[in-house]
Amino acid sequence: MRIWITVGPLALLALWWAIYALGVASPLLLPSPVQVADAFIRLTFQTGEIWPDCFVTVRRMLLGLCVSAAVGIPVGILTGSFKGISRSLEFLIDFFRSIPPVALFPLFLLVMGVGDGPKLAVVIYGCTLIMIVNADYGVSHAPRLRRFVGRAFGLNRYEILWKIVLPDALPQIIVGLRTALSLALVLVVVSEMFFGTPKGLGHRIYEYHLVFDVPEMYCAIAWAGIIGYLFNKLFVLVERRVVHWAGK
Repeated sequence: MRIWITVGPLALLALWWAIYALGVASPLLLPSPVQVADAFIRLTFQTGEIWPDCFVTVRRMLLGLCVSAAVGIPVGILTGSFKGISRSLEFLIDFFRSIPPVALFPLFLLVMGVGDGPKLAVVIYGCTLIMIVNADYGVSHAPRLRRFVGRAFGLNRYEILWKIVLPDALPQIIVGLRTALSLALVLVVVSEMFFGTPKGLGHRIYEYHLVFDVPEMYCAIAWAGIIGYLFNKLFVLVERRVVHWAGK
């Protein structure tokens, strides 16, 4: 059954080659797969110049994601546990969640300058709200019957939260983390395009675009996709071990 994993990538390569061979798109905009593969091998294995950019992008992504989790998950658990707090923060959460993080690029740039600050702020802003909503949903929708059973066995509010509610809410919290992981990578790459930075995949993509090094640009884009894919696969493996009771 693992052969099916290769069907999608092979179909994409076949379509790409057909578009290039038929001349549907300009070679300046869509080089051949061979040209991109040559650029990928050169930048990755021969010169290795793409590695520092990958490391910087991953570092920013993980740092922003960790801060977002440290803030968003506790706030989501708090709002999901207490209806009064949830109602008081509902407007603010929905209001700021409706504002695209990219719309705040200029504001973060003015406040924090051109260092790592605005890049991390964009990631933290976008991912924290996702984690708050998912943690809130998971806690507030935990089965009430189990809470009643916990009270019948003499558990206090804290014990019910720790032993009953959180295990039920953890799968939904993990969904929020996985969603935020992909969003964090997107926001970091985009912010590296707009904010001045000497390193990062977004900077590399924009730099190649300016000098019309199109195969190299596609190589950097491919590396962004590879990083996202690898982290998602790693996240799924961890999820199966941590939340092994989900769906059972």
